[in-house]
Amino acid sequence: MSANAVSYLGLVILIVLFGILTKGDFLKPDNLTTVAKQGFTLFISALAAVFVMATGNLDFSLGANVGFSCAICAIVCKQVSPAAGVVCAVLSGAAIGALNGLIITRFKMPSFITCLCMMFILTAATQSLCASYGGSISMPLKMRKWESLELYAVIGIIYFAVMLIMFRYTKFGKYMKALGVSVEAARQSGIVVSKMTFLGYLLTGTAAGLAGFLTLIRVGGAATTTGQTLTTDVIIAIVFGGMSVAGGASSKISAALIGTLIIILLNNGMVMAGYGGDLQQLIKGILFLMIIAVSMKRDSNTIIK
Repeated sequence: MSANAVSYLGLVILIVLFGILTKGDFLKPDNLTTVAKQGFTLFISALAAVFVMATGNLDFSLGANVGFSCAICAIVCKQVSPAAGVVCAVLSGAAIGALNGLIITRFKMPSFITCLCMMFILTAATQSLCASYGGSISMPLKMRKWESLELYAVIGIIYFAVMLIMFRYTKFGKYMKALGVSVEAARQSGIVVSKMTFLGYLLTGTAAGLAGFLTLIRVGGAATTTGQTLTTDVIIAIVFGGMSVAGGASSKISAALIGTLIIILLNNGMVMAGYGGDLQQLIKGILFLMIIAVSMKRDSNTIIK
């Protein structure tokens, strides 16, 4: 059975299983609306992360970038205006992504080390900003009306369409997959590896900035824990969606969509079924381990591309 088929089958099983366990409450419109809002930040982040993951790399600073951008957005919204806050959130996220890309390509630092260090730096910066406001930074009350399913729908449809076109039908998307197959082969075929790598991290950073703004209007403020588990959820979602962590030619943008649905339905279903936080993490960890095991060649212990 193909990875796509397994992902779709898993999604159907989750819907049916939690529909039965919650006696239909899981499938009620109000709950599905809540699920959509809760998973939107993950959706935005995962779509952009597919580009970097297609090259065989991971951006471990993604969640911390979302938290930092959310804090920046909250501060500027309070001190200047909501419109300026949105712009600053996206620009700060993009700047961090660009800095990651610059360090990796210009200074030849391993992407894992670069993004991990950036994660620590951004986490410390977010904690410092929040501490200066008493532990958390609330958004202006007038922005509460911004959170609506209609806004999410418009942003989501446009954003998904842009990402889909970029990944499937432009040279940028094709080049990112080529890097995942073989960096050396891509270089010899004329692809400017450093440029594509830089643009990939710039894209994830920009998405993190947008996700920071969306997180702010959903939860009403920024805190030291904002975005803390997002990076892990993004990786798990993309893998659950049927894409290998090694990237390559089999990479697909639909993995972010299907994987996000699986993660948010799994999280919501377990809460409604009465599972505690520890048990939820245990179940997610076991499922993730099983999928990674299936995607690996048993003879060479390398991940299938």
